[in-house]
Amino acid sequence: MKGSWHRSGQAAMALVLTLSLGACAGGGNGGSPSGSDSASGSASGSSEPGKLEKVRVSLWDRSNSPNGQKLTDTVIVKKLQEEARKEGLDVEYVVLPRSQESEKNSVWMASGSGPDIIITYDMNAMFKWAEQGGLWELDDLLDQYGPDIKSLIGPALDVAGTYKGKRYAIPAMRMSTAAASNMKIRQDWLDKLGLKAPTTLDELYETLKAFKEQDPGGVGKDNVVPWALPAISQGMKGFFFGPMWGAGVATDGPATEMYMPSGNFENGEFHSAVALEEGKEFFRFMNKLYKEGLISKEFVTDVNSQQFIQNYTSGVSGFMESNEDPWVVTKETRKSVPDATWVTLDPLVRPNGTQAMTMANVYGLLSLVPKSSPNPAAAIKYLNFLAKNITLVQGGIEGVHYKEEDGLFVAIDPAKNAEEIDWYFKDLNLLTQGYMGNPTKEQIKELYANESNPDEIADILDPYYRSFENYGKQGPLIDTPRPVSDKSVANITQFLYDALSKAVIAKDFDAEWENVVTGWKKNGGEEYDAEVTQSLVAMNWKTTNE
Repeated sequence: MKGSWHRSGQAAMALVLTLSLGACAGGGNGGSPSGSDSASGSASGSSEPGKLEKVRVSLWDRSNSPNGQKLTDTVIVKKLQEEARKEGLDVEYVVLPRSQESEKNSVWMASGSGPDIIITYDMNAMFKWAEQGGLWELDDLLDQYGPDIKSLIGPALDVAGTYKGKRYAIPAMRMSTAAASNMKIRQDWLDKLGLKAPTTLDELYETLKAFKEQDPGGVGKDNVVPWALPAISQGMKGFFFGPMWGAGVATDGPATEMYMPSGNFENGEFHSAVALEEGKEFFRFMNKLYKEGLISKEFVTDVNSQQFIQNYTSGVSGFMESNEDPWVVTKETRKSVPDATWVTLDPLVRPNGTQAMTMANVYGLLSLVPKSSPNPAAAIKYLNFLAKNITLVQGGIEGVHYKEEDGLFVAIDPAKNAEEIDWYFKDLNLLTQGYMGNPTKEQIKELYANESNPDEIADILDPYYRSFENYGKQGPLIDTPRPVSDKSVANITQFLYDALSKAVIAKDFDAEWENVVTGWKKNGGEEYDAEVTQSLVAMNWKTTNE
């Protein structure tokens, strides 16, 4: 989708999607309260007039409050709770530390103590919990209580959220697929050194080395951390997608919590990144960077990304990869370094001469309703309420935080928004990620018309969007049962968090890499790959490595 997501076009598409979805939405759930009273007796609302239905909803805490505000006391949270009460819902937001998502969700699912809506990007987790009987089936509930959900996010519902033909998740729809990890580099540093942007992994090394040795930021050579990198764990900031793509590792397998390309599908077989020679050589490259001081010496322990954020915002780093766009990062760094400019680094040329980067799927975040929820209907009612009030979590309060012009949400006071809503309100949006497709350069200028430098912002952001359009690739969506993965993927992932970190900092890389591969095999890695191979062959998957 390009340009604005105009309401008239949205409504037309929604009507078609609602009709088609209504025709195919399906069957019961073996005793679940689909379209009828729940086990608690309140699925279809209370019989007592005026009584509110309680619903508890997960809300990520990214530990990024600019002024110490509690998430549960913020403007949009209060506004949503106020509006929900008018529709008979008593909404409680349950704070979930972003860096502990997987661990906390697992505890909630095991103990039955979680909220009515839990959130994750992990499709495998949904499959596992559905297979275990830990999730409510949502088909009938969606039909009965979710007409506005279906109208709003039909394209995402079409492709995600089901397991064995039954719906267990409501997926958020990405309005723009230019929403994934991306590499960024300090243009002002390149300019001071007379360097061009690196185009290969070898050139990236030379650039990082120049940053370290020549200190273009004037911060002192001993203080330069050329590549800002946090822990490669559940801090969810340790991205390796861009550089690892450049080493020849592709995204031909299912997504996991490891923020790096999954592996390659070649000659009818899938091999995880750690089982590839390309994967080994990439981590040898990272080991070299570590030994030469080109990445943070403290990255292994930076599990909350605090040192990572400090490195780039204080101006001591010149390269990074994260989900944020380059203007967001530029703004943050300019608080310390007024002339800092981060720009998009296009994908590195791979050994086979091609370029590619990870691009988001049309679906994103998954909202699940655990069986421990006494009133799953209330959860769907909340999401439907959210669909009807979607602009609150897309732009804020109209007339206070934004004004709508030609389908664009234009900030009224960017500084006020930064303080009051920008740091959290999109995490309340469980149904859409963004509100429009990729903007044109002229639309970017309109969106940032209230800033003092809309032309510069457009110059920074336009290449970002075009990079996704030109090089973006999506991995496979495997929605068939994978019992081996259900059993082993959590152990494999947890093992690799630790093992790959040790490989990066190892004195003897080859010896440590043997431990990586051996441990991966012991945790079921080869069986995992064999199962993925079967799924890819069955779906006639090709490869993203071309």
